[in-house]
Amino acid sequence: MTVPEGAQLSDDGNYWWDGSDWQPTGNAEGGAGLVDALTQQGIAIAPEAADATYIQQIAMHVNSWYEGLDENSRAIVDALSKLGGDALLGDPEVGVVTEGDPLISAFSANSMTLQESLQATNQALEQTA
Repeated sequence: MTVPEGAQLSDDGNYWWDGSDWQPTGNAEGGAGLVDALTQQGIAIAPEAADATYIQQIAMHVNSWYEGLDENSRAIVDALSKLGGDALLGDPEVGVVTEGDPLISAFSANSMTLQESLQATNQALEQTA
């Protein structure tokens, strides 16, 4: 993400405060390698959003939410996500992630189920660890 001028940065410089949540600056180590690994897995994410720590946190959070669903709800989420419906996770009414989250936006751009996108993300993270 582009860091606005004058934005508060985290001590490590990897995040900036948007007024309600910490956003990745894209300065984290291994960003280019993670972009390549995610692309190989079918997930196209902007290089400035390729912060491994942030992506891992979001993937774990979404996976925890997903695993908490019953079987029928998972089937519905997966059917919607194959059609790009992953963006619904950022809807304020659903509230799983912040609206416009870069990882979830990348999930919306592929034709994988949410579970497949999460598995692919975890594989990319392992590949670049």
